[in-house]
Amino acid sequence: MDAHAPDPTGAVNPYPSSAVAQIADAGSSVVTIPTVAIQQATAVMDDYLAALRTAPRTPAGRVLAVVGEHGTGKTHLASHLIRHATDHLGGDLQWLHLNAPPDTFVSLYRALADKLADRRDVVDRQVRRLYADILAVEVSRSRVTAPLAESLLDGTLDPVAVVDTFNMMENRLLGQLRDRLREVTDNSEFARALTLLLRGGFENPVWDWIAGRPPAEVLRERGITSTLTATETSALQAMGVFALLIGYGPRPFVLVVDELDQLLTAAGRERDEALDAFKELLRVFAASNTFLIIAGLPDLLETLPRDVRARTGEQVVMTPLTVAEARAYVLRRQDNRLAPFTEDAITQVVELAHGVPRRVISLCHRLWGRSRDQGTEVTATMVREAARDLYGGLRGNNLPAEIRQVLVGSGLDSYVPDYPLTESPDSRIDYWIPAGRDDAGCGILLVGPLLDEGDAAAVVTRAQTAHAHRDCELLLVVVEPVPEQFRARVREAVGREPLVYRQRSFADQLTAELKAMVGRLEERYPQQGPLVPVAPHLARLDRRQSATQHMVGLLTNALHELRVHNAQQFTALHRELHGLRPSTAGTPGSGTGPPFTGLPAPVLTLLDRALTAADLHAPVGALLGRMFDDDEAGRTARQAVRVRIRNSQVHSAAGVAALLTELVEAFGRAVSGWYDEVRRTGGPTVEQWERLEEICQIFDVVHEYLPAYQLRTLTDLTGGPERPEADGALGDLSSRVRDELRSALAAGAR
Repeated sequence: MDAHAPDPTGAVNPYPSSAVAQIADAGSSVVTIPTVAIQQATAVMDDYLAALRTAPRTPAGRVLAVVGEHGTGKTHLASHLIRHATDHLGGDLQWLHLNAPPDTFVSLYRALADKLADRRDVVDRQVRRLYADILAVEVSRSRVTAPLAESLLDGTLDPVAVVDTFNMMENRLLGQLRDRLREVTDNSEFARALTLLLRGGFENPVWDWIAGRPPAEVLRERGITSTLTATETSALQAMGVFALLIGYGPRPFVLVVDELDQLLTAAGRERDEALDAFKELLRVFAASNTFLIIAGLPDLLETLPRDVRARTGEQVVMTPLTVAEARAYVLRRQDNRLAPFTEDAITQVVELAHGVPRRVISLCHRLWGRSRDQGTEVTATMVREAARDLYGGLRGNNLPAEIRQVLVGSGLDSYVPDYPLTESPDSRIDYWIPAGRDDAGCGILLVGPLLDEGDAAAVVTRAQTAHAHRDCELLLVVVEPVPEQFRARVREAVGREPLVYRQRSFADQLTAELKAMVGRLEERYPQQGPLVPVAPHLARLDRRQSATQHMVGLLTNALHELRVHNAQQFTALHRELHGLRPSTAGTPGSGTGPPFTGLPAPVLTLLDRALTAADLHAPVGALLGRMFDDDEAGRTARQAVRVRIRNSQVHSAAGVAALLTELVEAFGRAVSGWYDEVRRTGGPTVEQWERLEEICQIFDVVHEYLPAYQLRTLTDLTGGPERPEADGALGDLSSRVRDELRSALAAGAR
């Protein structure tokens, strides 16, 4: 949130150009207004820090749930708590931030393991600290070595070096460490593995095991046989182990799990064993010295069963900014000056932004620039124009596609888009669904934000015109909540409450609204004849059959195109890719490295993993090559190819694999070029951050159209060594790359 843009006159816009908080934000330019939520959360953090100071050996863990809509400041609050604790501890704070993936708890643990792998010193320091405690007791028994005890306890001396120097009984001491680790972590396998970190030659196998890979033979020989990511329960137990380990002792540990609602909703689980394990995880955090912050949308807590929700401890609900809080923010940003804003302008900004902090900040950024360009104070007209520019583009999202999908899926594929009831432009209905009889029907109206009287009047006119010419049920779909001063008039004209577009719940809400609307029309137009009693059932069957026929038609056409054009397309793709590969710097496993260089190691790891998951060209080629061998391997390969090669899914998957590989390589080259330019110019500037955002958006748009799940068909065909799941390696790739680049550049700046 610290990116500021200079205007043409050289003055610096005091408002961030990107109002998206980053946990790493720590500069003096970060502004926090002490809202009720901030004060409540800070009080919880202060209680935690005070408890640690008073009794460092007594568990003082806290679990804080922060809920609120997008842009209400959840991540900013977590960042504020980390800065607050860091300031009070003189920088002696351990913290980690995770974005929960829309997947499973296994993926969440892997995200934690990746963070720990980048900061191995955190784990190593805790293990050595426990070892030093044991060794301090040991050396205190001799007058010769007793002076070493204090240096061991304060971290001045390395316990491993002391044992080597004095030729002490390492096996016995490590056995005591293993017992102590078992007490701390309540996990015998972790105790063995962490103890091995102090012995040469075991570091990489142990960290591979921590990352979720099956234990290497050298670990199996020492009793470590499980795989931490085998189940969601085992993954959550592993997270609890690290909470106990890192949170052990007087040094605080803060863990932030953001967007947890994504994981809980995507998993679609209500009462399975994973939630029981999650409840136990919350108990473990509360029983350790760790401060856990879980953040998500308002339905985060509603998603959890009551007994799990009871474990979340304190709960903070993010609320919209008041006019007074927004005014305080403006004064803080502008060195206690209000101009070019006026009191009325700030009130209008809060109303149009619905008090959402991210929107308030974005509007202030635009309005300050416009005011400076025009040489005037911020006017009401200027605020409306800036809001329209900021929110008006929201109609370019997937809303029309989602509406069509719901209509077809509900058996209402007889809908008519852009349906004019009369010749007047005011009579246009965005989606018209015939229902009942005598030209009656249901209409869906789409509108952008209602920012002024003119916007509200236009909606009222459209609704009144529709009701005047047809017996209809109307539904108004809006991309922003209707302002309070227009809500009653709009509701009366339309006939029901507007439906605000929220991506996660929109499809279900629209389906329910359409069902109610169609049902009311059918009640007004009862059918006649002997089939009346079964008419509703027949109507439902008809809608279901229509939807099924629609999907069958789409599948039939797709399969037909695959059969007709597959051979030609596959040959062309193979030829083109074969010609392109010599010009790149190689592919995973080729030994020549990826087609991009100079990027931070975490970014290269993400890209390499994505390429490994997508690039199935080599194993397919190897399988086809083995077909011609005159041995058992050749016969096995021929049998596998004969059985599966006729499957059109294999053909389609081959094309998807080729396209995904090229997409990831192109994305990596674009990111590499961006990073080189940033380092060359001493950036990143605001424009360069916007360019990175554009690169990531381009990748996301193209990736969305490529069904990565089809790669499993090729994986089944080729067999071979285990490869990363394409969904896990490619899903959210751009945002993870962007986050790692931000972290790398922030670390470089420090």
